[in-house]
Amino acid sequence: EKKKELQQKIESAARSLFLEKDFAEVTMSQIAKRADVGLGTAYNYYASKEELFLIAGGTSFVFGEGMAIPNKLTSKEELIDVIVSEMRRLTEIDILIWRISLSSLTKAAEKKPHLFLDLVQMDHQFLLSVENALQELQKMGQLSEKKEISILIDLIYHTLFSSFLMFIYQEEPSFEVFEKEVKIKLSYLLGC
Repeated sequence: EKKKELQQKIESAARSLFLEKDFAEVTMSQIAKRADVGLGTAYNYYASKEELFLIAGGTSFVFGEGMAIPNKLTSKEELIDVIVSEMRRLTEIDILIWRISLSSLTKAAEKKPHLFLDLVQMDHQFLLSVENALQELQKMGQLSEKKEISILIDLIYHTLFSSFLMFIYQEEPSFEVFEKEVKIKLSYLLGC
């Protein structure tokens, strides 16, 4: 119980600092001080500020509470446009920050697999809103009844995740190319 409480204090402190300052200006010392914990305690829970950036809600620095899909969509094409629009917001975070943070998280996950699972949980919240939109489109007859939504959600997630990784690790990433590829893949999955 106390461990979880300390983690939440550290994550909350990191989140507020990342919202106030540029990524490069934030230090683990500042995070520990804001959380009112010792620097050693902060490092016991998180190996680096890069790790904390993702865990404390890297995407929420852009999205506030999270990526959102409106409740009332009228077509599959509209859903695709909304998803791509939300993904565009991820590209507002500097590519180097994504690379460093993901590398740090991968290293940390070897010893603390729960960190990776916490990050996936944030994605899960977004996917729930996509799932709700797909169910509504199915009820409206915009999506085939034969489409198994749980499988479709997995395929959409894998498409977005792998496409975003390819985007951030390209030498000269282009959002326009990323957007075009994601639209093509999602159109195929949704039968547009």
